[in-house]
Amino acid sequence: MLNEALRNQAAHYVAGTLSADERESFEVLLEAREDLREHVRSLQEVVATMTLADRPTATPPPGLKNRLMDTLQQRPRNPSPECLVVTDATGRVEWVNAAFIAMCGHDLGEIKGRKPGQVLQGPETDAAAVARIRAALAAREPCHETLVNYHKDGSPYRVDVRINPILDEDGAPLQFVARERKLPDPA
Repeated sequence: MLNEALRNQAAHYVAGTLSADERESFEVLLEAREDLREHVRSLQEVVATMTLADRPTATPPPGLKNRLMDTLQQRPRNPSPECLVVTDATGRVEWVNAAFIAMCGHDLGEIKGRKPGQVLQGPETDAAAVARIRAALAAREPCHETLVNYHKDGSPYRVDVRINPILDEDGAPLQFVARERKLPDPA
């Protein structure tokens, strides 16, 4: 069940009032949560109906509502090759996409409920970068770092990590969204 803060975020998403960064993070949540996708679809239906209702003197052409709904639901999204991770407010993994599983070798069942660092970090992971991430998350601020993470088989890889908080109206974290991109090994 969606809490009020996520329902409000969905309304801002449909209304187009989220910033580009907020919209990008919210779209990751849409990938992760069927209940949220369904709520957004219902809001889009309301918007489509209201748009048509604003034309009292003109009769909308047949099929306009269906075309409008199709346009809203099939708006081009940027399918991302990025690895995506959604955590709860405490930083514990709730959802990952297939690109993340392919990059690190861990499936959702292995890491769900755990903090990503517990699974992915190791001896070559920069402790100062990890401390900056922790400080940013505690301050409910976005962060961007490059880390050395470890594949399930133990092999290290470099990754560019961007983490954005999803906050409620009072600024408390609801979830965190991480976008990760594997970097080439340094020469």
